[in-house]
Amino acid sequence: MNKKEIRKKILDMRNNIEKEIKKQKDEKITMSFTDLLLKNSIKSVLLYASFGSEVDTWKIFQFCLENSIKTAFPKVSSNHLELFWINSKEQLSHGYKSILEPYEGIKASIDEIEVMVVPGIAFDSRCFRIGYGGGFYDRVLSNRKGLAIGLAYEEQMINQIPIDPFDEKVDLIITDERMISCV
Repeated sequence: MNKKEIRKKILDMRNNIEKEIKKQKDEKITMSFTDLLLKNSIKSVLLYASFGSEVDTWKIFQFCLENSIKTAFPKVSSNHLELFWINSKEQLSHGYKSILEPYEGIKASIDEIEVMVVPGIAFDSRCFRIGYGGGFYDRVLSNRKGLAIGLAYEEQMINQIPIDPFDEKVDLIITDERMISCV
């Protein structure tokens, strides 16, 4: 299968996870991720604003706020992502593809980010991912210094993702069943 076919298949599967099951999976992923933040004394995180059937990042954001972990969110600006420190969901409004993104905030640099949470539609055990096709996160991943983590439901894991020269890996994938490290 090519990337387009994989996107469609995995999105259909992810969209059909029962609401209650999805909630349980989100709780497991959130717990694993927040434990990792605490164990490693992480002070800064880049989160994406989850939408649709993506792994829910809002409880993670709440955890970061409650634990004084600086949190940035991305904003699509032409062909790249700008990062802004956010301390309230009220600083976000519907932007690119109706995804919540910062409309105000202090600009953040990728160099300041210790842990970057990367969205994806599909992942493999080599830590490659298929995103939504815009290449925004591949460009950010190529310039990062911190740890990049993909959050996914086990249903989003596939045997092997076809890769292109510009594709960037994440360092770790956290699913509702396991952690896959590629560092």
